Amino acid sequence: MGGYEFQRAELDALEGVVRDPTAEPMSLTLPLLRHITNDFSPEFEISKDDSAVVYLGVLPSGFRVAVKKSHFRFCLDDEDAFTNEVSIAMKAAHKNTVRVIGYCHHTHEQIAEYEGKQVFAEVRERLICTEYVPNGPLSGHIEGKICAQMDGYEFQRAELDALERVVRDTSAEPMSLTLPLLRHITNDFSDESRIGRGGFAVVYLGVLPSGLRIAVKRLSNIAYMNESAFQNEVFITMKATHKNTVRFMGYCSQIQGKLIEHDGQHVFAQLEERLICVEYAPKGTLDAHIGDYGELDWNQRYQILKGICQGLHHLHDEMHVFHGDIKPANILIGDNLVPKIYDFGLSQMFEEEETERIVENIAGTFGYMAPEFCTNNMVSFKAEIYSLGVVIGELLIGKWFDEDVRKLFVQQLKGLRKTLVKEGAFSSWENKYHQVRTCMEIGQDCIDPNPHKRPTLLEIIQRLNEAEDMNYSAASLWQSGDEESDLSDTEALETETTSEFLPSDEEPASVGKTGETSTQEPDKPDLISKLPASVDLSDLKVLEKITDDFSHERIVGKDGTFKGCHKAFVYKGDIPLREMIAVKRLIGVEIPFEKFKREAEQFISLDHKNIVKVASYCHDQSRGHRLVQFKGKPLPQLFNGPEQLLCYEYMHNGSLRDYLMGQGSRVIDWQMRYKLIKGTCAGLHYLHKGRAGCPIVHLNLSPSNVLLDHNYIPRITGFDFSKLIGEKNTKSVVLKLNGPIAYLPPDFFHSKGTDLKYLATVDIYSLGLMILEIATQQEIKGIHGVLIKSIEENWREESQITRLYTSLGADELRQVKMCIDIGLDCVKSNPEKRPTAGAIMLWLDKESKPVPVSRAGAGVLPRPPVPTNINHAGRIQEKEKAGFLKRHFGWKK
Repeated sequence: MGGYEFQRAELDALEGVVRDPTAEPMSLTLPLLRHITNDFSPEFEISKDDSAVVYLGVLPSGFRVAVKKSHFRFCLDDEDAFTNEVSIAMKAAHKNTVRVIGYCHHTHEQIAEYEGKQVFAEVRERLICTEYVPNGPLSGHIEGKICAQMDGYEFQRAELDALERVVRDTSAEPMSLTLPLLRHITNDFSDESRIGRGGFAVVYLGVLPSGLRIAVKRLSNIAYMNESAFQNEVFITMKATHKNTVRFMGYCSQIQGKLIEHDGQHVFAQLEERLICVEYAPKGTLDAHIGDYGELDWNQRYQILKGICQGLHHLHDEMHVFHGDIKPANILIGDNLVPKIYDFGLSQMFEEEETERIVENIAGTFGYMAPEFCTNNMVSFKAEIYSLGVVIGELLIGKWFDEDVRKLFVQQLKGLRKTLVKEGAFSSWENKYHQVRTCMEIGQDCIDPNPHKRPTLLEIIQRLNEAEDMNYSAASLWQSGDEESDLSDTEALETETTSEFLPSDEEPASVGKTGETSTQEPDKPDLISKLPASVDLSDLKVLEKITDDFSHERIVGKDGTFKGCHKAFVYKGDIPLREMIAVKRLIGVEIPFEKFKREAEQFISLDHKNIVKVASYCHDQSRGHRLVQFKGKPLPQLFNGPEQLLCYEYMHNGSLRDYLMGQGSRVIDWQMRYKLIKGTCAGLHYLHKGRAGCPIVHLNLSPSNVLLDHNYIPRITGFDFSKLIGEKNTKSVVLKLNGPIAYLPPDFFHSKGTDLKYLATVDIYSLGLMILEIATQQEIKGIHGVLIKSIEENWREESQITRLYTSLGADELRQVKMCIDIGLDCVKSNPEKRPTAGAIMLWLDKESKPVPVSRAGAGVLPRPPVPTNINHAGRIQEKEKAGFLKRHFGWKK
């Protein structure tokens, strides 16, 4: 990327404007004007007065322009003055008026010291570039003093050299960086340079000419509505100087003005850029390493845990900083597996004696937030200890402890040993029993419901040091029991499904009288009619054959997945010389035969281009639900229920989530995004209408449950679960598996009853989140109220949309805004005010919001069964919220 090609393109464009007297004036960047004026050197000064200095600008071709640099303290006290001058100068197109070539409206921030404190100082630059008049009254004073040999962009090369020095010298101070330089080292923020993405930022890899690398975090335009939030993150990141916190390299805060016409007047539109540069961690984040026991041995996990605790101790006890979002995804793994705490976007600086405070809004990641934070908005260092406890649990056992972990301590250790043996990783843990036990005990203490009983970081570090000094070789202390054989697809269900039997909520479970495999009605989908006569997808033996005996390697999906627990597995089935099919095998769920048959036949009757086609079903009671062999070892029987399976068309292009945000994600233009939105809406509308008066509610609609066929047409799947086990049981399962966030509205989790009209509004809320996610390219994570509020306040204006979709015409921009409006209507906190799927389709077809018809009876959505008071920031009235957490998590105030 030598030569700063992106700026050379701007220089070529400026030459084109100078050469062509009919060309429109252009917006210029400050670095380019610094370049052509030799960094506004005195030798290039043409004239000056109290309000401005005029410099000579020399282009590589020899063309010259005049650059007027205004003093802010005079003519720019009123920002309108500069806009007025540019506008009038542009309109005064006459041979006897000076010609305007371009303008620069630039604002950036830099750290300065004021009254003994470091603060952000705003630096504004306002410049007008006009034609150069060589015979002007002052031209004779500067003849012979101009050096036009300034190729190479020396001023920016100096900045690049300075950045290299900061990266190499760990004691160097962070520096203020320019946006062109950051564009240069990230290849203009290309997709190939992207290494991470969060709800409010994208992280890019920055490569310096020497090969050194840094991480560049580019905040979205809506991420920091309050400028002080960005400044707070910069100051805390800069002051957190510890080997276990990420090193801060520099920052960029710039506002670029662009002159546009609005309502017949020229106005400046502000383009804000906020970026933070930190050290690059080639091994990524901790969450990418803790799931596989073979990747990190015990000693490495132990040192990582110690490093996290030491870094957090530095933040709490030395800096008085509350991080606000401790989780594996915010812990980078550096060289030699040194952990580094990262992302201080939600951090708060406490006063010296302050240990807790009440905040107005809840922000963080659900599952890592302490109960007192969720119920009372109380942030404290002890709340962060709770988050640390969750991280310890994940680092040890890959998933969080059970609710009654203190009663099941021996079982946890036994289960951990079995997992290690199965994955061939036990050898590095075998003689470390006391360290493992100590870490597990620390994790338990950290998540104590009473904050005052949680240990301090100093106590945790002391206990870890003491355990490290012990030298035991007592493998027998693991309470080993029998070693666990290799597990198949049901490995996560050993404890879950043996103790929990989940029948339908519609009718009691019962065993059928026959042991025969069920048969189906004559009406068969096209996929069935094309199969060879020997392939009967209602025959369990056939399904076993085409999935290699339900081989683990054949699994392509796990329905209802959350940290290892599944209610169904989806296998890829190969039919010789034919299309592949997907076989969903229900696990730990027994549906009475008549109900299963009735619902499966309804699924088969569904026929819509935006619904995944159900081809067949199988209900086999001849042998009971038998766990098949895996890796050559027989597995025990799980329970006596029947085998129940559904067969679907196979979708070759994966899920919408993978397409938009996963490892296979790519740049998607608006036309494709609009196609995805319309198709998903059409599919949900079809489900809600139902067939023969039998509507279907999904209750777990998300990008993971929208698949893409060979033409990338979106097709909804996963709708079978709520129908098979019933809406009431669906809510309890979703709550247990997905937690009370996912893509579901808060009112769903403390509502009662199964009124279909209300449940339809639950799907509409989920659909709204998906529409907002697709249209604004903002990923939904954790508590979505903050993002919804941000979109409400900022994406109503066309300026925000045009920043994201720079090449769209007026009609397409209206489509984007319409989709955002639809999404925001769908996620309203009052279910009564959410539109129906039919109204959404009408809105999309007419491209205008349909006028609601107020009438009683059909089509009028009821109030939710339990009144709610939830706003878009995710706030729940304290009493309701506390009750919710107590019911589902055993938390007490």
